[in-house]
Amino acid sequence: MMEEGVNMIKELIKIKENNNIVSIFCDEDDTSMFLEGYIYEIGRQDFLIKHITPHGLADGYILKKIDSVMHLEISGQYEKKIEKLYSKKNQRHIDLKLQDKVSLKNNIFQICMNNKYIVSIEMIQDDECPIKGVINKIDDNKVIVSKLTEYGEDDGEAILKKENIDTISFLGVDEEDIQLLKRK
Repeated sequence: MMEEGVNMIKELIKIKENNNIVSIFCDEDDTSMFLEGYIYEIGRQDFLIKHITPHGLADGYILKKIDSVMHLEISGQYEKKIEKLYSKKNQRHIDLKLQDKVSLKNNIFQICMNNKYIVSIEMIQDDECPIKGVINKIDDNKVIVSKLTEYGEDDGEAILKKENIDTISFLGVDEEDIQLLKRK
């Protein structure tokens, strides 16, 4: 298992260095669900992708555990199509200021909290119901999120164990929609 993780990290590094658009499949039961985009950063346990929609539009960032990756695809017709659309539509992702000597996951928590970005967080055992909201506190073991409904309304708090967080999405279309609805 550890060997597989090391090999996947090597593949992700190669894809990042070559600036390839990549399709990342994480659900062996549903191959219609995958991430698409450019690898932005790779940590020891997680990677950050500049996510792109099937229409070639910038769709924020997604942090995902490396060991959840089932397989990768590059340089196929679909990846070339997405790359062409992204380029022709002049799409860009904002640049993130990552700190050295801080884990990628903790960097993302801090950036999202400091900028009050709306996040969607999927837990390891529950990717059906992501927790959406704004991170308002971080410590060594947990993250506290002020939850928001899909309509931008306050919905209490969620206290999440960091080790159980599988995916963090932010600055994407879904999060932007909640932000727009939140404004009164």
